[in-house]
Amino acid sequence: MKVVVDENIPFGAEAFAAAGPVVRLPGREISKNDLLDAHVLIVRSITKVGPALLEGTGVRFVGTCTIGTDHLDIPWLQSQSIQWASAPGCNARSVAEWTLSALACGHLKGRLDLGRIRQAGIIGVGNVGQAVQNLLETIGWEVLRSDPPRAAREGAAGFHSLESVLSAPVVLSHLPLESSGPWPTARLLADNLRQLPHGAAFINAGRGATVSTPALTELAAQRPDVFVALDVFDPEPAFPVDLAKCADLISPHVAGYSLEGKIEGTRMVREALGQFLNIPSWQAPEPEPAPLDASTLRLHDSRPVTPATDPWDALASLLVAAHDPSRDDAALREGLTLSDNERGGHFDRLRKGYPIRLEWQHRPVVLPRTLPLPTWELAQRLGFREM
Repeated sequence: MKVVVDENIPFGAEAFAAAGPVVRLPGREISKNDLLDAHVLIVRSITKVGPALLEGTGVRFVGTCTIGTDHLDIPWLQSQSIQWASAPGCNARSVAEWTLSALACGHLKGRLDLGRIRQAGIIGVGNVGQAVQNLLETIGWEVLRSDPPRAAREGAAGFHSLESVLSAPVVLSHLPLESSGPWPTARLLADNLRQLPHGAAFINAGRGATVSTPALTELAAQRPDVFVALDVFDPEPAFPVDLAKCADLISPHVAGYSLEGKIEGTRMVREALGQFLNIPSWQAPEPEPAPLDASTLRLHDSRPVTPATDPWDALASLLVAAHDPSRDDAALREGLTLSDNERGGHFDRLRKGYPIRLEWQHRPVVLPRTLPLPTWELAQRLGFREM
């Protein structure tokens, strides 16, 4: 019996080889024929897993190396006694760092002033939203949280209404996609986006379908004062051209694509499979650090960062040097003139060929004395360290 693994899962062959011969396939192309003699299926969010894919196959274990599970028909899997596992929180830090890098891009382009902003609202405070909250509070921001399921479990104290959160100067959506239940999130953000204050930022790194594409397109077109950054779209992969053109920053659903996040997703699912099959554990590799030289940092107008630079300008430059989302933006915009099918292929190719991105813990800083002291103090609290 074989193991079918999405080819984009890092160390997929090495991690799952103990369970049987590994076959790696493109996630969108995995078919029932590929699974007839398989007993394990390991996917990411682009593969829809339910009876159409699995009925009549030998698959007894499904693992998704992602935090979300809306692509799995979990009730059906359970009804067929098919074990399933996901990787909740595996890339939370990655998405949180991407979110701050997106804000840093807005700052360097003059669309936002991080030195003046002191408050943000987060919609959906699960593993990812909590990681974002932690980073924002580290830099001294107040965080307003909207998460009705958590409020129901933990009590209303510390949570705010959606209306209150949408009034914050920075609004960050990290919602999972829920189409039913007591708190559905599909198209939750629609006309209510109009209440975003003047000069606000709206960033969605949750699920594209939690936002109404027509409503957000209208907002972005009619409210140029609002900074819009999007890592997710509805639909995908043939992302909506009109919305992408209006947004300030776009990327092909890669906010969670740090190497550390991918490895952790693989490790978590491999651990679950090991328990299911009673096979030995797998030791995940440690990424090699990639140093950042602070003396080479530049502002948006190419001026060098010095100890006399505004601390927020310097911090934004450091975050963008660690990872620059505007490069993903430029690459994705190359697909705006393509047909729907071609655009979807372009989107998937960018994800498949995404370069290695390391989290801040693996970006040690050389010559941090080049930075303003307040900047380096903040950077250390965010997780950077000196080389």
